Amino acid sequence: MKRNLFRNLLILTAIFLPASLTFAGEFTVRPFLIDVTAEPRETITETVQLTNDSEYRKYVVYATVNEISVDKEGEIKEFVSPVMTDRTNTVTSWIEVKRGRIEIEPGQKAEIPVVLRVNPFAEPGEYHAFIGFVPAPNRPKAESIAMSGEADGVVIKITVEDKREDSMKISGFIINRFITDDSKREVDVVIENTGDLPSAPMGEIIFYDSTGVEIDSAPFNSDGVVIAPGETATLKGFVPVDKTLGRFKANLSLKYGENQRASLYDTTTFFLMPLNLLLLIFGGILLGAIIVALLFRKAFITPNTDADDGDAVTMYVKEGHEPNPQDHDIDLKNVNKE
Repeated sequence: MKRNLFRNLLILTAIFLPASLTFAGEFTVRPFLIDVTAEPRETITETVQLTNDSEYRKYVVYATVNEISVDKEGEIKEFVSPVMTDRTNTVTSWIEVKRGRIEIEPGQKAEIPVVLRVNPFAEPGEYHAFIGFVPAPNRPKAESIAMSGEADGVVIKITVEDKREDSMKISGFIINRFITDDSKREVDVVIENTGDLPSAPMGEIIFYDSTGVEIDSAPFNSDGVVIAPGETATLKGFVPVDKTLGRFKANLSLKYGENQRASLYDTTTFFLMPLNLLLLIFGGILLGAIIVALLFRKAFITPNTDADDGDAVTMYVKEGHEPNPQDHDIDLKNVNKE
């Protein structure tokens, strides 16, 4: 009677206790973690080993795949329900594993290949998934057990390296050669994105006078206009220099990039020549030229005389006789005698 009672208790325990507790330690999955670094379009094959240490029970196992989130220590925080999302960043769509019944006889092992096919357009970053190998009567039950976090399995960590490059070049740094009014103070900078990432070059334009002294500066692309890969954009600026006249130099200095910071430089020269000042200078030059011409005419142009007349000397003869002649007087009386 007691034997029958004990046997009945064993039967009831086997029926009602969860299989995970009844056969704890009999079924194992190795390794615990698969950690790979891959590039887009790369295919990696790993192997998971399932072991049935039971002497008399055959295990029927179903594989389940779920995306997971992990904390800083690498512990699983939650299982993410499967959804239809972008395959470029959905790690579960990159994992291939046998989804049918996996039967493991007592005392036997099974090696299950796991193929990781990284999407050709995968976004750089770290991706985590959990492949559960769940002893269960059917797939729905196995998936339910896996989502509850009670299944044995393998954590998959895939690191997609970011090998995209930031690269830009200045095709033109244009300021009007002669700035005569405010309408000609506009600055055009032509920038081409020759890299793989969108970027917003930002910086400043520094202005120097003819002696090399910095006189002003202006921010450039402070709105953060983004240039897509392969595109060329013309970004606008403004010359703030308030000097009235002179020759100036403008230096353009820009920074861009996300993965690595890079710099762009260019320089150009221009002249500030306000129109009203130009007219005033032109008028002054014209007036000066007229005055010089008149003076030249007065100084160097004389009436024509006959060449045969020679030099004419004007003499004044005084009538009468001076009783006391001076040395320089001409005595006509003595001249006649001679």
